[in-house]
Amino acid sequence: MRKRTLLLALSALLAASPEVALAEEGRFDAQVFRPAAAPRDLVMVQKSEVIGNLSPTVGLYSDIAADPLVLLVAGEDTNQAVNAISSRLELAFLAGIGFFDVFDVTMTMPLVLFQDGGNLRRFGTEGSVKSNTVGDLRFSTKFSLPYLNRKEQVKEGFGMAVAGNLNFPTGDQNAFASDGALSGGATLIADYRFNFGLLLAANAGIWLRPENQFAGVRVGDMAQFGIAAEQYVVQRWGLSVLGNVYGYPSLSSYPDDPGQIPAEALLGLRWQTKHGVTITFGGSFGAACGFGAPSIRFFNVITWQPKTSQEQEEINRLQQQDNDDPDRDGLIGAADRCPDVPGSPENFGCPDLDTDGDGFFDRDDQCPDKPAGPHGKNGCPIAFIRGDEIVITEQVHFATDRDIILEDSNPTLEAVAQVLIDNPEIREVRIEGHTDVRASDVYNLALSQRRVASVMAYLVAKGVDPSRLQAKGYGHTQPIYDDTGCTGPDAQLSADCQFMTSKNRRVVFRILRYGAAAPKPLSGVPEGSGPVLPSGGVLPQKSTTTLPNQGTLPNQGVLRSNVLPGSEPTLPSAGTAPGGVAPLPNRGDAGGLPSNKSVLPRSGAPAPSTSAQPPAPPPGQAPTAPQQKGPAPAPGGGTRP
Repeated sequence: MRKRTLLLALSALLAASPEVALAEEGRFDAQVFRPAAAPRDLVMVQKSEVIGNLSPTVGLYSDIAADPLVLLVAGEDTNQAVNAISSRLELAFLAGIGFFDVFDVTMTMPLVLFQDGGNLRRFGTEGSVKSNTVGDLRFSTKFSLPYLNRKEQVKEGFGMAVAGNLNFPTGDQNAFASDGALSGGATLIADYRFNFGLLLAANAGIWLRPENQFAGVRVGDMAQFGIAAEQYVVQRWGLSVLGNVYGYPSLSSYPDDPGQIPAEALLGLRWQTKHGVTITFGGSFGAACGFGAPSIRFFNVITWQPKTSQEQEEINRLQQQDNDDPDRDGLIGAADRCPDVPGSPENFGCPDLDTDGDGFFDRDDQCPDKPAGPHGKNGCPIAFIRGDEIVITEQVHFATDRDIILEDSNPTLEAVAQVLIDNPEIREVRIEGHTDVRASDVYNLALSQRRVASVMAYLVAKGVDPSRLQAKGYGHTQPIYDDTGCTGPDAQLSADCQFMTSKNRRVVFRILRYGAAAPKPLSGVPEGSGPVLPSGGVLPQKSTTTLPNQGTLPNQGVLRSNVLPGSEPTLPSAGTAPGGVAPLPNRGDAGGLPSNKSVLPRSGAPAPSTSAQPPAPPPGQAPTAPQQKGPAPAPGGGTRP
């Protein structure tokens, strides 16, 4: 007992010493209730959506807390609690604005309208704390993460954002309304909104603040956590309920008891009107700790934005009933082009289709009716017909300053050849070659001509009829981009010049003419070379047909029966037609048709004269008289009709 009395006396003596008192005292901001300034944030937990683009918001919040700061003082038998702040009424002005639906900036200026507390003289200071003062000015910003922010007109989905804040020491540190130095932190935000009106959100972050210790309460860097939910009760009226659980574990020293972590549970009711006013009120209760978490708190937040602002439009959209979204895909009104079938926001509410089955959705497929194939690009095959051109998705590459086709262009040219083979109605294609500005006009013209000639030769080697192709080099006469200032080697060109020159160096397959496909040639004979007879003779186009023994038929290939006198055809000897046709009957002639006329003249033309002697008659038959010029005599002294 004597030892305990001695220790208490020593403690009282040390407390009375001004030097020790100053060493122990380092006050801090006792307020950890800091509602977000954005109208749709969940009081102490932020959501990923930012304030609407160029939508100004203003507002204020107020809260009254009981026992927000309790200090423990050692007594004879147990620690005694001293309410450094037994009650506090705080009011804060809010303002904010959003930019581009990507980030927003908000400001909060707190004012302590009234506070009261116990006698602090035992700690070597004044009696009770100052009753009213200003707090630390806060600036905050929030950025929606790309590809993780919910799009406009979407009622559901996952979202993420990051937020940061700075606290300027504008408040009174002695009144527990300031940290006395610049502080700040960062927060990671994740949430998910369901299309039936439920929003779940989670925050995690850090609050960097100066080290201060007062009467056994040590304050420094803190972690931050929070989870929240908001559910619409009467959606068309904008009525919702929300709840939070949040806290600030110390990073300076881990508490001996989890009850020492400043943490609160909060419940509230929110009313979002169509006139730009949002009202949120509710209460919270804190953990049994000595700092920051009151035994009970009541709060009220009022914000306003113009009713024609984008922020208000977003609030109105969230109040739409589910019957405005019959397919429940999260899009409503004009934003949903397929209101009766659920679809994706990227496809304007319509189902994602892949018509050609190439793995590219139609909305991303530049050729939705043509499969891309193994070498395709952006949903298009490597070569395909579009208008008056065979489009290639990969350009034909040549060796530098040469007409040698590089191997990486083989798939492209093979695809072009296949397009021509599969589409015989394409009767004429011009292969056009173009160069960039580097080198002289004469050189570029010759180089482009050699290159397209190489391309044409490649296609012919792949089975394309050369009569369907023509090659023409244009040099630098038809550039796509003006690259007149782009000279020198590739390594010395700027990025813009490299782009322009690469686009100007190109091969174009221009379709000039469509038509019926050419007739198929005889087996083994290339088209256009003419058929080959078994005897080895060739029937050229627009020529007569050669018969055995030098006989010639007219182009029609038949004997005419109405030939003019003197122009009758002469058959081979024995009066038989080629190919084993039965012999023609004698028409009363003594010796049959003459055989010394080897060429049949065209209809109406005189028979060619010949000095050849008639053949000897068969045994037992009288020789015929030599033929004379002019019409052959007919039986009875007349002429043959």
